[in-house]
Amino acid sequence: MLPQTSRHFIRAILYLGCVPMALLAILMWLVHDELHGFVAVALASYAGIVVAFLGGVHWGIGLRIGLHAPKFHFIWGAIAAFCGWFGTLMMPAAGMPFLALMFVICYIVDDRTWVRAGLSEWLTARFHATVIAVLSCLAGAAGSM
Repeated sequence: MLPQTSRHFIRAILYLGCVPMALLAILMWLVHDELHGFVAVALASYAGIVVAFLGGVHWGIGLRIGLHAPKFHFIWGAIAAFCGWFGTLMMPAAGMPFLALMFVICYIVDDRTWVRAGLSEWLTARFHATVIAVLSCLAGAAGSM
């Protein structure tokens, strides 16, 4: 079990990772002209990277478990990484809703697998981060129309 200071640090990093997404979503409504396209690509790219990272967490879980790890962790990790990449290739107005959906799917998968991996204490913070990510992606998509 991690010491309390480590848990606080991990939660802080989790929430700090949401800040760029929220700020970029707000900027989608505030900037215009040539900056608007840059902000849209920045938001979609950041969201895609985070979705890919969420897949990487499953690789970490599988590698930590070792020989008897469910193959699902490795398969899902690759699928999430591919979907994150694919979302960044789409036009931002379409990619951001797709990535919002991927954040929801990633959370559902985590909710069903993290308990067995001994990570249930992180699901509440993970849910909060998912809500922020989904709202940011949807707000960014709406701001790109």
